[in-house]
Amino acid sequence: MKKVFILILLLSSNLKLAAQVNCDCASELNFVYEQVQTTASFKDQIKGENRARFEERYQDLRAQMTNKQSKLDCFWKLNQLMAMVQDKHATLTENPSDLTEESLQDSSFIAGYRESEGFKNFPKTDRSVAELTKSLEGKSLDEVEGIYTIGSKLKMGVYRVSSDSLVGVILISQVETWEPGQIFAYLKHSNIESHYDIIHYGTSQKNLKFSKAQFFDHGMLFPSVLKEDLENNYAWIDKDEEESYQLSNLTDDIQYIWLNSFNRVTKSEQRDELIAQIQTDLTAKNLIVDLRNNGGGADKISLPILKELKKKKANIYVITNFFTGSNAEMTTVRLKDEFDAIQLGQRTYGAISYGSNYGRSYNSPSGLFNFYPTDMRQREFIDYEEVGVQPDVKLNQESDWVEQTIAYINLQGEESKKR
Repeated sequence: MKKVFILILLLSSNLKLAAQVNCDCASELNFVYEQVQTTASFKDQIKGENRARFEERYQDLRAQMTNKQSKLDCFWKLNQLMAMVQDKHATLTENPSDLTEESLQDSSFIAGYRESEGFKNFPKTDRSVAELTKSLEGKSLDEVEGIYTIGSKLKMGVYRVSSDSLVGVILISQVETWEPGQIFAYLKHSNIESHYDIIHYGTSQKNLKFSKAQFFDHGMLFPSVLKEDLENNYAWIDKDEEESYQLSNLTDDIQYIWLNSFNRVTKSEQRDELIAQIQTDLTAKNLIVDLRNNGGGADKISLPILKELKKKKANIYVITNFFTGSNAEMTTVRLKDEFDAIQLGQRTYGAISYGSNYGRSYNSPSGLFNFYPTDMRQREFIDYEEVGVQPDVKLNQESDWVEQTIAYINLQGEESKKR
């Protein structure tokens, strides 16, 4: 089971957490306790000794909630209980309040928000922003500490507050709802190397979110949260939507396709067009299937493509990154098991065994939080939940990943000739 998610960050003396919105956390905890037990993952995993540990965790947390808690403290504690179950599809988030998409376009509302108690008492660091910026300059891309860009209008400094905990603070803001010194994220080392459990705020609506076992690699914390001196992010594929689902020729014996999504609503027509193209145009000995950035979708999109590929008997090489998730992870496993494919790149996201058929979610008693449960399971993939599908060949961040894959295929061909 995952190690206890303790609140070191919230107790650190260099954070200002006063005057935040309080909530009746005991009732919120009871809500999560009841809801999480409805999930397919809970029913699979929390039995016997695990059930006893779950109940013990629940009782320990209840004992901490005799008084009202800050919203942030409450959110940490609720996710401690959630963390007992390995299920990256099931989530708990804060419901956005006043910062709606419509209000964010209203300059008078923004001016009022900046004068509000919510803005003035938003969690802040006690560190000098100027001194913090100076101390974080020059951190290497492989250190999680350092300066990050969040999109094009925010900069964040991530600094360590204990041996296993860090805080992300806004250093520069061109967004009216954020100001330097406000805290954007709390990070804690996961029980997986180079992974972090992260509580962070939405960039627009500033609602709390929890990212479980987030992989940090070569300056990328999230796709839009990158070290400021990261020149090339080869793990992330930066292409236009229309470039997907197109079979193309790379060399005389290598062809390529980028499958960016398996969304059942938007990809049905492209699936059919691709299958027709595979039937007539897939002639190369080797095929690269690029699943980077593919957050998943439905078997009704992915399986017909695999069925058509099986008729061609090409050598398949599949590229994945940490943002290859859900049905795209299932596709990765199927390619490896049924096609003897070689996987290159990064591990996948690890949200593979469970899913939501109905897409329903439920608000907590206070309305502060929203719980999104899972109601589907595919037990054959349980070993990959949260840990992801590990690549056979890890690709480095020094050059283009498709080019590295081509080089690997050519090397395999040369070695085959020698044998």
